[in-house]
Amino acid sequence: MKYKNGEEVKLGDVIRWKCWDSDDFTTWTFTGLVTGSGVVYLGGGIDFGMAIGQSESYEDVQSEADNNDAYEAGIEKVGVAADLARYIAKFNT
Repeated sequence: MKYKNGEEVKLGDVIRWKCWDSDDFTTWTFTGLVTGSGVVYLGGGIDFGMAIGQSESYEDVQSEADNNDAYEAGIEKVGVAADLARYIAKFNT
């Protein structure tokens, strides 16, 4: 997978991408964690959190990210796994 700027996505990156939903005529913004076997979904769709932890293949994420209008296409880095660990450690403290 590659970011909008052409750089390779790395293991442990936290990423965001948009996905067009033709059933609901809306674009969702998904967040995921890049792992050795795919991208673990962290939220952003209409699933109300029920799909958190599901894994998507690199190919599916890239395809979803690219299947948008030019201004919404692509994958962006929003952090790394260590950022998530720090955030979760402070959650509700």
